[in-house]
Amino acid sequence: MTTVRSDAELADLDVPAAVTRGLLLAGGPRQALFTEAAIAAAHRAEAAGIGPYPLGFLAQHVRAGGFAAALALPDPVIGEPGRTLVRGWLQAAAATGADLGREHLFARWLAEVAALISLRRDVREGNA
Repeated sequence: MTTVRSDAELADLDVPAAVTRGLLLAGGPRQALFTEAAIAAAHRAEAAGIGPYPLGFLAQHVRAGGFAAALALPDPVIGEPGRTLVRGWLQAAAATGADLGREHLFARWLAEVAALISLRRDVREGNA
Protein backbone atom coordinates (compact mmCIF):
# COMPACT_ATOMS: atom_id res chain seq x y z
CA MET A 1 0.00 0.00 0.00
CA THR A 2 1.32 3.42 -0.95
CA THR A 3 1.21 6.17 1.63
CA VAL A 4 0.19 9.53 0.22
CA ARG A 5 1.78 12.48 2.01
CA SER A 6 0.17 15.90 1.94
CA ASP A 7 1.99 19.00 0.72
CA ALA A 8 2.33 20.14 4.34
CA GLU A 9 4.04 16.88 5.27
CA LEU A 10 6.54 17.39 2.43
CA ALA A 11 7.54 20.83 3.72
CA ASP A 12 10.27 19.37 5.91
CA LEU A 13 11.57 16.85 3.36
CA ASP A 14 15.36 17.07 2.90
CA VAL A 15 15.42 17.44 -0.90
CA PRO A 16 19.24 17.46 -1.29
CA ALA A 17 19.49 14.22 0.72
CA ALA A 18 16.71 12.70 -1.40
CA VAL A 19 18.61 13.74 -4.54
CA THR A 20 21.79 12.04 -3.36
CA ARG A 21 20.01 8.86 -2.26
CA GLY A 22 17.83 8.72 -5.37
CA LEU A 23 20.77 9.07 -7.73
CA LEU A 24 22.80 6.40 -5.95
CA LEU A 25 20.12 3.85 -5.04
CA ALA A 26 17.50 2.31 -7.30
CA GLY A 27 14.16 1.15 -5.93
CA GLY A 28 12.49 3.10 -3.13
CA PRO A 29 15.00 5.97 -2.96
CA ARG A 30 14.78 6.53 -6.72
CA GLN A 31 10.98 6.40 -6.59
CA ALA A 32 10.98 8.95 -3.74
CA LEU A 33 13.24 11.21 -5.82
CA PHE A 34 10.72 11.32 -8.65
CA THR A 35 7.65 11.59 -6.41
CA GLU A 36 7.90 13.20 -2.98
CA ALA A 37 11.23 14.99 -3.55
CA ALA A 38 10.10 16.35 -6.93
CA ILE A 39 6.87 17.68 -5.43
CA ALA A 40 8.69 19.26 -2.48
CA ALA A 41 11.27 20.75 -4.87
CA ALA A 42 8.55 22.24 -7.06
CA HIS A 43 6.97 23.93 -4.05
CA ARG A 44 10.31 25.33 -2.89
CA ALA A 45 11.25 26.49 -6.37
CA GLU A 46 7.97 28.36 -6.72
CA ALA A 47 8.43 29.94 -3.29
CA ALA A 48 11.91 31.07 -4.39
CA GLY A 49 10.48 32.62 -7.56
CA ILE A 50 11.78 29.99 -9.99
CA GLY A 51 9.57 29.18 -12.94
CA PRO A 52 9.56 26.10 -15.13
CA TYR A 53 11.65 27.56 -17.97
CA PRO A 54 14.82 28.26 -15.98
CA LEU A 55 14.71 24.73 -14.50
CA GLY A 56 14.10 23.27 -17.95
CA PHE A 57 17.10 25.19 -19.29
CA LEU A 58 19.22 24.01 -16.38
CA ALA A 59 18.13 20.41 -17.05
CA GLN A 60 19.35 20.74 -20.64
CA HIS A 61 22.61 22.24 -19.41
CA VAL A 62 23.19 19.34 -17.00
CA ARG A 63 22.35 16.86 -19.75
CA ALA A 64 24.82 18.51 -22.14
CA GLY A 65 27.68 19.39 -19.79
CA GLY A 66 27.19 17.39 -16.62
CA PHE A 67 27.34 18.42 -12.99
CA ALA A 68 30.63 20.32 -13.30
CA ALA A 69 29.33 22.56 -16.09
CA ALA A 70 26.13 23.32 -14.20
CA LEU A 71 28.01 24.12 -11.00
CA ALA A 72 30.30 26.47 -12.96
CA LEU A 73 27.34 28.62 -14.02
CA PRO A 74 27.54 31.92 -12.14
CA ASP A 75 23.75 32.20 -12.05
CA PRO A 76 21.99 28.88 -12.71
CA VAL A 77 18.71 30.76 -12.06
CA ILE A 78 17.93 34.41 -11.41
CA GLY A 79 17.63 35.65 -7.83
CA GLU A 80 19.55 34.81 -4.68
CA PRO A 81 16.92 32.57 -3.01
CA GLY A 82 16.57 30.49 -6.17
CA ARG A 83 20.31 30.40 -6.79
CA THR A 84 20.94 29.09 -3.26
CA LEU A 85 18.19 26.48 -3.59
CA VAL A 86 19.31 25.18 -6.97
CA ARG A 87 23.00 25.15 -6.01
CA GLY A 88 22.09 22.93 -3.05
CA TRP A 89 20.42 20.46 -5.40
CA LEU A 90 23.34 20.60 -7.83
CA GLN A 91 25.89 20.06 -5.05
CA ALA A 92 23.92 17.11 -3.70
CA ALA A 93 23.78 15.57 -7.17
CA ALA A 94 27.47 16.24 -7.87
CA ALA A 95 28.41 14.61 -4.56
CA THR A 96 27.40 11.29 -6.13
CA GLY A 97 30.35 11.62 -8.55
CA ALA A 98 30.61 12.40 -12.22
CA ASP A 99 28.68 9.69 -14.04
CA LEU A 100 26.79 10.13 -17.30
CA GLY A 101 23.87 8.00 -16.13
CA ARG A 102 23.42 9.95 -12.88
CA GLU A 103 23.81 13.27 -14.68
CA HIS A 104 21.06 12.34 -17.12
CA LEU A 105 18.89 11.04 -14.29
CA PHE A 106 19.32 14.32 -12.41
CA ALA A 107 18.56 16.29 -15.59
CA ARG A 108 15.37 14.23 -15.96
CA TRP A 109 14.49 15.04 -12.33
CA LEU A 110 15.01 18.78 -12.92
CA ALA A 111 12.78 18.56 -16.01
CA GLU A 112 10.12 16.81 -13.92
CA VAL A 113 10.27 19.54 -11.26
CA ALA A 114 9.85 22.11 -14.06
CA ALA A 115 6.86 20.18 -15.42
CA LEU A 116 5.26 20.07 -11.96
CA ILE A 117 5.65 23.84 -11.61
CA SER A 118 4.07 24.34 -15.01
CA LEU A 119 1.22 21.98 -14.18
CA ARG A 120 0.57 23.74 -10.86
CA ARG A 121 0.44 27.10 -12.67
CA ASP A 122 -1.99 25.75 -15.23
CA VAL A 123 -4.28 24.43 -12.51
CA ARG A 124 -4.20 27.72 -10.60
CA GLU A 125 -4.98 29.65 -13.79
CA GLY A 126 -7.80 27.28 -14.73
CA ASN A 127 -6.06 26.00 -17.87
CA ALA A 128 -6.03 22.34 -16.85
